[in-house]
Amino acid sequence: MRKMRIILHASAIIVAATAAIASSKAPHKERAQYYLRGEDYVPAGTYGVDYVCEAGTGVCTYYYDETRAAYVPGRIGKIAFLR
Repeated sequence: MRKMRIILHASAIIVAATAAIASSKAPHKERAQYYLRGEDYVPAGTYGVDYVCEAGTGVCTYYYDETRAAYVPGRIGKIAFLR
């Protein structure tokens, strides 16, 4: 009986860990980034190809957070377009 309980607990831990990994989202810097132009959020493109964030204190880009249903600061600095 004790052996069966240990096997069930181990199985539950493995299932929980697998579910947590499978449901995790990509880090915000790997999501689509947007910059604020006036009152609109516009796709920024690919970091290092279309734009970079130079040193600064403002918000360079934003990403859309589905859980908050809002755009959230993603990268800090000043946006500089390369193309």
